[in-house]
Amino acid sequence: MTRLEQAQGKLQRLKRESEEMHHLIRAEHDRIPFGQPNIIGRGDIYKKVNGYHDRAIKLLKEQEKQEKRVEMLEKVEDFKEKNELIKDVHVVGKSSYATVGAKTSVNNIDYFKNELKELEKANEKAKAYNKTKPAIKARTYGAAITKLKNKIATLEQMKEADENKVVSDRTKELIESGAVTQWKKKPIFYFVKGLRKVALEIDENGEFFISNYYPACTDADKEFINKLLDPAAESTKKETFC
Repeated sequence: MTRLEQAQGKLQRLKRESEEMHHLIRAEHDRIPFGQPNIIGRGDIYKKVNGYHDRAIKLLKEQEKQEKRVEMLEKVEDFKEKNELIKDVHVVGKSSYATVGAKTSVNNIDYFKNELKELEKANEKAKAYNKTKPAIKARTYGAAITKLKNKIATLEQMKEADENKVVSDRTKELIESGAVTQWKKKPIFYFVKGLRKVALEIDENGEFFISNYYPACTDADKEFINKLLDPAAESTKKETFC
């Protein structure tokens, strides 16, 4: 089941619960005589119906939030259908107004290469037009092309490094035990379970070392990593701490 299908299912459940709650509210109101006041010393005759009202308001807020999530996920699915080469998307926002694009991921290399071809084609066309010395020059894309080439090169290096990596027995043990989790989008990074944004990388000898991009910054994190990598953590000089 996709995330969109799960979100749609939850939305339908919230709608059913909301409808059931409104039925309960009407039924409870019908049990209370019109204009009946609360009598001192007796239980609050409006307590149950007020509780239903509170629940109905909460359900309405949850439903509105879920509707926005469904709209966002529908936009993501539509974007992916129009861009079949995109495997991983980047989403900013939680409604239909969300901005959707391609995430910097090894899974999107083919998409970025295709974008590069289109950009180079548009750039050549603009340069040819500008040679005619028009009053208003066409926009060229040299800087964007360079940036995209660098992105593709970085992702290809990551993919190649992962495919050709050597893994020591200790590194293999940590991976298989679940102590670290490989980031599929950027597979050279292995995030440490139990720590927030702390990752390891694998050196040419197949040993883990602290990533420069996701280092251990607190004393507690450093101690945790040292114990995890022991005895290698004490001897290697490749660790990077903040």
